[in-house]
Amino acid sequence: MASRKSSYLPRSRNAVILIDYTNVFGVISERIDNDQPDAVVLDLVASLKRHVSDHLHLKPLRTLAFANLPPGNTGGHRATGAWLSAGIEPRFSYARSTDEASAIDLAMEAMELSAELGQATAFVVLSGNQWFVPLVQRLYGKGHFVLMSTLESPSQPDDLPSDCQDLYLNAEFLLGGPGRKMDLVRSENDDNDTSSESQRPTETTPLGDSAARRTLESIDSYFGQYEEIYLTPLLRKLSEVMDEPDDEPKILINDLEEAGAVWLEKRRGFPHNYTVLMMNLKHPDVAEIKESNASSTFLEEEDDDFDDYDRDGYDDYDDESDDTNNTDADDTDDYRAS
Repeated sequence: MASRKSSYLPRSRNAVILIDYTNVFGVISERIDNDQPDAVVLDLVASLKRHVSDHLHLKPLRTLAFANLPPGNTGGHRATGAWLSAGIEPRFSYARSTDEASAIDLAMEAMELSAELGQATAFVVLSGNQWFVPLVQRLYGKGHFVLMSTLESPSQPDDLPSDCQDLYLNAEFLLGGPGRKMDLVRSENDDNDTSSESQRPTETTPLGDSAARRTLESIDSYFGQYEEIYLTPLLRKLSEVMDEPDDEPKILINDLEEAGAVWLEKRRGFPHNYTVLMMNLKHPDVAEIKESNASSTFLEEEDDDFDDYDRDGYDDYDDESDDTNNTDADDTDDYRAS
């Protein structure tokens, strides 16, 4: 997975998203228990775009989908309409569905875009079970940030060359994890899986400890916009911001768990599984802190609107533009938790 490098990406960096639609559609069709695989694929693409924007701090510049269509097939017209409405550029190969034409087209266009757009552009590739190792190696070798997201990840790190093992991400979590929002057909190995709802705390107690309260406030302040908070960057951030040297982040998280304010869930990933923290919105302290932070944000936005109005009055008389570069990037994109 691409966790170690994505933290250093500036927010202004553009990304091109390339979708091996034929392969993703095929994998999802085999694994879901409903008759709308196209809708699931589009949900997956939308979730990936949000992830690229919110967690990797990249700006999706273009999204291209590559698919095979047998000659004379009219299904491409329906697919084109759905893709265009979602901001996806269609790329059709008129070949049998079993051919690798769409994958070849994807790789060729990726290399063309690499030469055209330069190193500053990141590349995100979505596939079902195709790993595109040669493409990933070549793009990475040219200096691009690369994220290869697949629904079926390699089972062992050794299945991939060492130079690109950190560039792969298990895409299942983008739709809520294995067997959940995608309505995936469950296997015998998934019998022990539990849903997010079943792991939600059933009992809550008020936070009596001031350190636990400050911890909860910090979590919501830095990561409250995310439904799922990756545990590793959260612990790192808490280590930076907690006032008392004796405040051990892991112990404080345990205190919040015991009070029912948060809970932890395991996620499958490659090459390692990872852990996310969920905030219990039904806990009174969580609800109070979120309401307080929301009110503060609203007041700040009102002040910003006034400042913008005040500055606008001088725009016609100011010869120099005010360029402000925001290159801050938090650490919410580390997918591996020990």
